[in-house]
Amino acid sequence: MQPKQYPVDDDRLFAVWQQFVATGALDPALDPIVAMSWQRCILRNNPHVSRDLPCISRTELDDRRHKLAPLIALARPFMEDIYQFVEGTGYVVVLFDASACVLDMLGDSTMQQQAEAVGLRPGAYWNEGHAGTNAFGLALYERCPIHIVGAEHFFRRFHTLSTSAAPIYDWEGKPIGVLGMACLASASTSSTLATVHAAARAIEHQLHADKLFNELNTQRTQLSAIVEAISDGLIVCDQAGRVVHMNVRAAQILGMKRETAVGRPLSASVELPQVVAEAMRQGVALIDAEVRFQVHELQVGCLTSLIPIRWQVDRVKQIEGFIVTLRRLDLVHRLVQRMVGARSNFTFASIIGESHAINQVRRQAQAAARSTAPVLITGESGTGKGVLARVIHNESTRAEGPFVTVNCRVLPRDLVVGEFLGYDIGAFQGNGLQGQPGKFELAHGGTLHLEEIEALPLEMQAALLRVIETGEFMRLGAQRVTSVDVRLIATTSLDLERLVLHGDFRADLYYALGRITIRLAPLRERISDLPLLIRDVLERMRRQTGRAVSISYDAQQMMRCYHWPGNVRELENVLERAASLTDTGMIEVGHLPDVIRGRSSETDRTFDPHVPALHEAEYEAIIRAARACRGNATRMAQMLGIGRTTLWRKLKAANISLDDFKASPRSGARSTRRIV
Repeated sequence: MQPKQYPVDDDRLFAVWQQFVATGALDPALDPIVAMSWQRCILRNNPHVSRDLPCISRTELDDRRHKLAPLIALARPFMEDIYQFVEGTGYVVVLFDASACVLDMLGDSTMQQQAEAVGLRPGAYWNEGHAGTNAFGLALYERCPIHIVGAEHFFRRFHTLSTSAAPIYDWEGKPIGVLGMACLASASTSSTLATVHAAARAIEHQLHADKLFNELNTQRTQLSAIVEAISDGLIVCDQAGRVVHMNVRAAQILGMKRETAVGRPLSASVELPQVVAEAMRQGVALIDAEVRFQVHELQVGCLTSLIPIRWQVDRVKQIEGFIVTLRRLDLVHRLVQRMVGARSNFTFASIIGESHAINQVRRQAQAAARSTAPVLITGESGTGKGVLARVIHNESTRAEGPFVTVNCRVLPRDLVVGEFLGYDIGAFQGNGLQGQPGKFELAHGGTLHLEEIEALPLEMQAALLRVIETGEFMRLGAQRVTSVDVRLIATTSLDLERLVLHGDFRADLYYALGRITIRLAPLRERISDLPLLIRDVLERMRRQTGRAVSISYDAQQMMRCYHWPGNVRELENVLERAASLTDTGMIEVGHLPDVIRGRSSETDRTFDPHVPALHEAEYEAIIRAARACRGNATRMAQMLGIGRTTLWRKLKAANISLDDFKASPRSGARSTRRIV
């Protein structure tokens, strides 16, 4: 039924169904899609027979969910968003695979029980052949959004339901699943079809974006290999003339070492010809100019081109750098221009917090930045290990070098060695492989960041240890040793020492990586940093969206009582979600998730292992005194048993303003007090 046909005449629709079942006659007013489905179903099914729908076993369902994990992971947030708006109205939101098998369900408990009673449960098949006419199976069959109400369902036992569904397609246009909603027919509305249709399209767009992102990463890796493999010299400079990249051939042509040139102005390594220097100053292109470079006592003649790299910012094109070619490179010009990309600006200031734990991390990071030894960063998921690794790189002497991140868990085990060591020319006969640099070479002169180092196979751990000790390795199929200058930063959320004891991680590699070990404390252990973290996240959101959002005092206090299993990453997600829900620019308690508002299970509350630290208890005492004394510093000092000078020092350290507590209780200002 199309939404425009509302309101539904249930008696009339049931009479049409009875007429078809009894005589095979179809009412001309019946939806053509429904009519054709009835005609297909009547040939093989009895509409009055109530039999259980086929359902796969729990093991098969888990296996199917594992194979379709990317789809489920993308669809689940949209399902939760839909349910958030229809919660309590008797709806369930359902995700199916391409065979109309139920993968995931979310909805009101009462409606879920009623749905399961008629066979709508995980693992059940709802295709037309088993469940007759229904929106979920028809959406796959017709490849369009479908809405089926009451007696439009072929089987009599589904007449109490209203189902809406829309198919989900992959980037090739192939259906990979269905997103649907179900409720009682008496509660059906015309808006559910539009809701599932919009959500299905959003899931498709995210799937397409993820594929494009992966393709972009692949292209970037290939581009880096191409630049090193080409036989002509190529130099990339930033807008100030500093060398960002120089390939091996360019160093050979100019008779210089890349290590001494990269990061320095090109004019400091060679004497630039006047025509090249003038073109760089004016920001104009230079094509195939015959020039001579003065390198020490040697004159080097080259056919040189210079191409400005222009970026458009606010409709104004700005020069971000130059590409210098030392022979004709017409076929690779477009590819090379992609080399100069945006760099992250993480610094020590990006380590947010003033707690003892985070101050210790900051001091350790500063020491690591001054050192060249490998660094091992440990901590729970979401604590910011990747950010800290980037901070150490950016604040080190290798800041101008590459920062290559590799997640050891996602690399295929059979290919992991080749990914790190690379392949030499002719390494494999008959496969057309012409050589490929590995991660060590790509990170030469910079930092190699190894995420989830515990997933690295033992055979690769041996090669990694050799690079740490000697700075040398051999490509697969190579006959010569390659030397690299790479600083290693490894991160893990597991206990490597325990893995060593179990034989799953090499002890010598663990000790080599652990020369500098930094532990990032979970957020629950540095809860006093929460106000500063909230302020940083909201400020970052303001810069990104242009919308200023604040948080009320009560909302922040409630967040302090939460144990934050997802750490800083969870905090960012909570604030982004809450900011999207507020219309006033003020995050209130009602905008926080249920789990933070204390609606988690009784078990979670009973067994919460978190005990406030001394500085947290001190913070709470100051807050309570400020409330009781309405911001009067003298009375607060007397109540707390400390001097006014000590009180002011603690207020400054905790970032507490007494002005926030001087509002009259009758004004109700406390519930909406701005903290950030």
